[in-house]
Amino acid sequence: MDGAGEKAGGLGSPVVEILDEIYRRHRDVSDGAVATYIPELSKVDPDRFGLAVAMPDGQVYEAGDCATLFTLQSISKPIVYGLALKDNGLAGVMARIGVAPSGDAFNAIHFDAATNRPFNPMVNSGAIVAASLVGGRTPAERLARVMDMLGAFAGRTLSIDEAVFRSERDTGHRNRAIAHLELASGMIEGDIDEHLDLYFRQCSVLVTARDVAVMAATLANGGVNPLTGIRALATDLVRHVLSLMTSCGMYDYAGEWEFDVGMPAKSGVGGGIMAALPGELGIGVFSPRLDPHGNSVRGVGVCRDLAARLRLHMLDHRGAVRAPVRRRYRGDVVRSTRQRPAAAQRALDGLARSIVVFELQGDLRFANMEALAREAVAALPGASHIVLDAQRVSSISAVANDMLARLRRRIVEAGRAMVFIPAAASAAPAAGSGAPAASGAASGRPARAATDDDGRTAPDVDTALERAETELLRRAGFDTDDAAARAELAEFEFLDRLDAGGVAALARHLAAAELPAGSVLIEEGAEADSVYFLVRGVVEIGIGAVRLGTVEAGNVLGEVALLGPGRRTATVRARTAVGVLVLTADAAARLHEEAPDVQRELLLAVGRSLRERLRRANLEIQAHAP
Repeated sequence: MDGAGEKAGGLGSPVVEILDEIYRRHRDVSDGAVATYIPELSKVDPDRFGLAVAMPDGQVYEAGDCATLFTLQSISKPIVYGLALKDNGLAGVMARIGVAPSGDAFNAIHFDAATNRPFNPMVNSGAIVAASLVGGRTPAERLARVMDMLGAFAGRTLSIDEAVFRSERDTGHRNRAIAHLELASGMIEGDIDEHLDLYFRQCSVLVTARDVAVMAATLANGGVNPLTGIRALATDLVRHVLSLMTSCGMYDYAGEWEFDVGMPAKSGVGGGIMAALPGELGIGVFSPRLDPHGNSVRGVGVCRDLAARLRLHMLDHRGAVRAPVRRRYRGDVVRSTRQRPAAAQRALDGLARSIVVFELQGDLRFANMEALAREAVAALPGASHIVLDAQRVSSISAVANDMLARLRRRIVEAGRAMVFIPAAASAAPAAGSGAPAASGAASGRPARAATDDDGRTAPDVDTALERAETELLRRAGFDTDDAAARAELAEFEFLDRLDAGGVAALARHLAAAELPAGSVLIEEGAEADSVYFLVRGVVEIGIGAVRLGTVEAGNVLGEVALLGPGRRTATVRARTAVGVLVLTADAAARLHEEAPDVQRELLLAVGRSLRERLRRANLEIQAHAP
């Protein structure tokens, strides 16, 4: 397969795009050579190349030859070491295997001069001792326990390449020499050939790059396989395994690896590399061309690129770990505060469900941004607009910023819209991307204040919802031009219980007024003595500098004045030139005398209006509940 494999909802995740880019960058690298000291390994196709990333929740991303089988070789060492710890306890294993980097090649015949122990279980001498410590009454039972452990990490039943096993067994003279020295020093007990056969077989287990990524993710997940949910190894033993992978997993290249890449890792001369970042992800790479250290050339390059691009070095500061989505809701549950004509409101009852709002929180970085991107992509089949509300986001890393830009591009390519709502001190759109840019890069510091970039960002959720609703209505054939908004009195939903005679009776008591854009129709704190029927234009309601909503022609303003004397609680200002029909307090009194049934229906309409607002408020409270 040439390219990333896992897709969600028919739309590629930003992670897919990143893996594809890294895969293409390294696929033509031809440095290094396949291992030849094991004859069977020399037959491997040197151009095979696959990389996979597995997340702790089981999502796996792939690029290249991720279904190609190869042998684990030394990647088996940390897993079997974990099994030895399980069988013998830390003290029992430490008595026979050290935990210090050796600084030597993986097959060096070199032991701790003070204790005669192998330096660590990641070199051959230590791995042979670890294999000898695996419990079982018979060789077959011991092998079955090793295979069960490796399979638990991979999430599937694995098999052995018998040809590679025989090739290793028949040419493993150096390993036999190591084993005999260990027998002489008391580090190994029992049948050397039995222990070596088990060691050669564990190295000959067949896996894919995807398997290796899942094995790494199991380590990153504290020992629980993310695909099966089954615990493969106890959490405290995983810590010991990861510690040694950090300091010793890449042989005499371990120091440089830790400095550049900064993830616990283990390589194998079969061309694989397994790298795990605790709590975040696992990486599996397969490319059989090796460098002088015995590590995959492409594999090292891929891991270095991934660590740099996604800031995976375990010493990078990442801030608090929190799920990125605080809650998710749709536009039919939480609507904008814009009041529209009755026909438009009814249309939105169905249309607005396609608006999906994700309320975000915490610090956005690679791991939780990956989860957010996947959730947003999964919502696309029934979505027209994706709104990302980052008002509760503390910081956005450069990696998350890049992924947001990629996510937007994918969403737009799929024919949907994405709107980002930054926090006041968070991110402004990156040039040309429409995604937030972190001015502090990877520092985690808040970035610049938000700006509205052609609808790509919005100052608040209400504005984003209003724009999305307007776009949906426009597509449905409604005239959404504010300046053209008009309504006849008989079209007002507020008056839908009045017959034509009742509407005519009301109209005789209304006075027409025209106001230019920017005019104040109702002043906060003023006496509530009139009701306004908005027949042309659009107004905005606010308290101080806070906008509460927008009202189109076809709606009533200040209707609580019908309930009796009081003071205005908000200001209403004309967004466009407006036309209103005004029912003053004196006119309302005359209406009561001349047409009491009409007056009563108006009071009932006020009650229905308040009841509907309360219903909507309750829905919003439920949507926003933790």
